[in-house]
Amino acid sequence: MRYDSTHIKEIAGYHLAERLGSGGMGDVYKAYNHTLNRTAAVKILHQKDMAERFRNEAYIQSSVSHPNIACLYEYLIAGDTPCIIMEYVEGESLDTYLHKKGKLSNEETENILGQIASAIAYLHSKEILHRDIKPQNFKIHANGKVTMLDFGISKNKYTPKLTQMGFVVGTTEYMAPEQFQQKVELKSDIWSLGVLAYELLTSYLPFEADNPITLRSKIEQGGFTDPKVLVPQLSEKLKIFFDRTLRLNPAGRLSAAEIVTLFNSNKRPAQPLKRVKKIPLKIKFNPNRKTLTIAALVLLFIVAVIFIAKKPAEKIVPETRQVVKPVAPVRTENLQKLTINVVSPANAEIVLPNGTAHKLPYEFRGKEGDKFDFTLRAEGYETQSYAGIEITTSKSYDYILEKIK
Repeated sequence: MRYDSTHIKEIAGYHLAERLGSGGMGDVYKAYNHTLNRTAAVKILHQKDMAERFRNEAYIQSSVSHPNIACLYEYLIAGDTPCIIMEYVEGESLDTYLHKKGKLSNEETENILGQIASAIAYLHSKEILHRDIKPQNFKIHANGKVTMLDFGISKNKYTPKLTQMGFVVGTTEYMAPEQFQQKVELKSDIWSLGVLAYELLTSYLPFEADNPITLRSKIEQGGFTDPKVLVPQLSEKLKIFFDRTLRLNPAGRLSAAEIVTLFNSNKRPAQPLKRVKKIPLKIKFNPNRKTLTIAALVLLFIVAVIFIAKKPAEKIVPETRQVVKPVAPVRTENLQKLTINVVSPANAEIVLPNGTAHKLPYEFRGKEGDKFDFTLRAEGYETQSYAGIEITTSKSYDYILEKIK
């Protein structure tokens, strides 16, 4: 059942100026309080059966204070309608910002991720699990500052059980594999952050499908196109980030605090061993006439020995036979497969550097670290060439060709 909030014009001294949007539980308005000279965002619950979850959202948000988290001012019930009054954040939602720019650079992505990870690390230190990390729940200011807005499905150790057995909460595209088994944990937020980062950097989601069942299956299998394929100039920090966030086993993922350290460090993530500066040994030497005479004789003796040693000796060299060592056969069982495929269109083919074309999927064989060049083409689609695609932890790459406009 819905609360009717259309008749509400003012709440607790806040005049509702404009409707900003609507979520799963409530409508959000921009409002102004003349007495306090304050602009705020007022969230009004419109689903009566969500009242307890709405109250939990207010409780969690009121307990936190962080530069990258919107501040909650007040929770109240106006008549019979629960409301949350919170900080109004200037700027635009991160998903709108991404839609305008298409995709973000390494530097901007790292800056945004560092701020979001800082907010998540703070929440995790208070044992709060967000459970809905996605672009729509963040705003980005004109100066690049990012603010977390929504705590609608967050939980901490005191949160009552609000989800029925057999149901999961969250946005499927951003959910971690363990969430489908109702085994959500703090590092489930890290997986979601990895998905968000992939979208910011490439403008694609790592896991996409036409229906929820197929999408869930893809997420649980954990296979996705290496972001370096879509962004060849991927930074070293982001390589580490993606390798350590989108892992099926939560134990293998970075913590939020480790991500903050990764992106806030001015140094390269992997530093070479430092050379130890050699300090020369200083020996005091006070030569006299006798010492200099001895040193000169020794020097003449050394020169004579070297001259004699360099003089070629006349001796018969016996005939020798060159021993050729057998070449060890290549152990094919140590080679790994790198599968290349095109999701769309179905008639695409791969062209190798020697000019030969093959149907897809196509398998390269080699050792981890080996690199391959190839071109993908299909009639009516843009031809794409790739260089230096290497065998790493990802053994399969799926591509999408763009239609010729």
